[in-house]
Amino acid sequence: MGGPSKRSAGSATARAWIPVALVAAAAVVPILRLPVLVAVAAVAGAALLRRPATPPAGAWVAWISVLPVAVALAVGLVPDPAVANPGGCDDLLAAPVVRRVVQAALVLGSIALLAPRMGGRRSLGIVLPPDRRVTVLAAASPVLVPISFVAGPLLAVPFFGEVQLGLPSPAALLPAAILALANAALEETAYRGAVQRWGAGALGRGGAIVAQALLFGFAHQGVDVLAGGPLLWVGIVAGGLVAGVVADRTRSLLLPFAVHAAVDVPLALALTCRLA
Repeated sequence: MGGPSKRSAGSATARAWIPVALVAAAAVVPILRLPVLVAVAAVAGAALLRRPATPPAGAWVAWISVLPVAVALAVGLVPDPAVANPGGCDDLLAAPVVRRVVQAALVLGSIALLAPRMGGRRSLGIVLPPDRRVTVLAAASPVLVPISFVAGPLLAVPFFGEVQLGLPSPAALLPAAILALANAALEETAYRGAVQRWGAGALGRGGAIVAQALLFGFAHQGVDVLAGGPLLWVGIVAGGLVAGVVADRTRSLLLPFAVHAAVDVPLALALTCRLA
C-alpha cells in the first residue's frame, strides 16, 4: 500500500532537478546560458499558463524558481568593465556600479513578474523576521565592512593573486556600497528567495537549500580565478548553505542580505578601486 504513490512523488522530485541541472550547466559553460534561459523561460511560461487561476505545483515549480538565476547568468555574459583610474572611483556612475545595478534591476524585475503567481513577497522571505534579535543582528552587520576590508584581500590571494584595495577618499565607499547592495539584493532574492523558497514546493525544503547553494557556487566560478577553483567552489557552496539555513530558520532574507551586502563592500572596491 502506498508504494506507487511514493514512487510517483520520487519521480516528480527527480524531474524537478532537471532545471537545476540545466542552469548549473549554463553557469559552468557560458555558451549554454542563452539557450538554457530560453528553455527555462519557455517551460516556466507554459507552467504559468496551464492553470492561470491557480498557483503552479509539482515539478513545474522548479522551472519557475530557477528562472531568475537563468536571467542573472545570461546578463552576466556582459563582462565587467575595465577598472577605471583609481582616482575616479568615487564616481556614482562608474561602469561596474551601473552594470551591477542594471543586472539587479533585470533579475529583480523578473522576480517581480513571477511573484504574484507564487504568493507575493512573503513567499520569497522578503519580510521582517519574527524574532527581533535577528533584526538587531542585521542592523549590526555594517561592523563587518572594516573586517572584510582587511580580511578580504588576504583570503583572495590563493585564488586571485595579490589584490590591493585603494580608497582615495571616503566618498569611494558610496558607489561601493551601492554596488554591494545591488549585488546582495540580486543574489539573496534569486538564490535564497526564488530557488530556495519557491523551489521547496518541488524539491522539498532540504533539497531546495542544497540546490540554491550548488547554483550559487557554480555561478561564482569566474575566469579571473587563477588557482584553487575547486576549493573556492566548496567554500562558496558552504557559504550558500549557511545563508540558506539562516534564511530558512529565521523565515526571512533580512539577515543573509545584510551580511552579504556588508562583506561585498570590499568586493565592490576591488571592481572600482583596484590598484593591482
